[in-house]
Amino acid sequence: MMIKIENISKIFKKKKALDGINIEIKTGEIVALIGENGAGKSTLMRIMTGYIEPTLGRVSVFDNDIKNNRLEALSYIGYVPELSVLYNDMLVYDFLEWMAGIWKINNKKEAIIEAANQMKIKDVLNERIENLSKGYKKRVEIASQILHKPRFLILDEPTDGLDPNQKHDIRLFIKKYAKENTVLVSTHVLEDADVANRIIMLSKGKIIKDTNIKDFRKISKNNNLSESFRILTLDEEE
Repeated sequence: MMIKIENISKIFKKKKALDGINIEIKTGEIVALIGENGAGKSTLMRIMTGYIEPTLGRVSVFDNDIKNNRLEALSYIGYVPELSVLYNDMLVYDFLEWMAGIWKINNKKEAIIEAANQMKIKDVLNERIENLSKGYKKRVEIASQILHKPRFLILDEPTDGLDPNQKHDIRLFIKKYAKENTVLVSTHVLEDADVANRIIMLSKGKIIKDTNIKDFRKISKNNNLSESFRILTLDEEE
């Protein structure tokens, strides 16, 4: 197993954000983590990437416990959070070079060019980040997290606020990257889930469905992803 999440719960003050989450993710899967805002998606990803600790439970990455063997576990992961982590006053190339240093990459230039080609940002490498469009900024963020060629890429709301063409390009990248790696996409935009072969649906901090995308579609009579989501959400509310 690439990632194993065992009995994860998280309590903020008196609110239980996650309640007994168990997930095993295999190499080569594209997993869509879906749910309404506040379902617990971002909290779960922050625990998976070591940003916060769970109240209960454990996460392991290639048999490396995220708490006890943090650096080794994180070396396999690339994580792009929903909120921007860019430094707007830096040039794109300088930012990627700085990130390559954090990842301790030997041939920084080669890694930067490869990531820039993957994300189609070669034409803006000498631009200041603050002057980029939202779509290009998202590409730069993703490029910074694939410099070290992570085996497991986690993207939180990767197409939020982008135009249709930009969304299309990001989805194509996800499919291509997942041919040799594993990608988890957290989203409430169900079109993003169409790239996945596995759907995990969260609601109120609990998993209410974990299945392949074909079976998820069968929940609705017309095999529509949005309708399946709506039906499951209504069932949960009842």
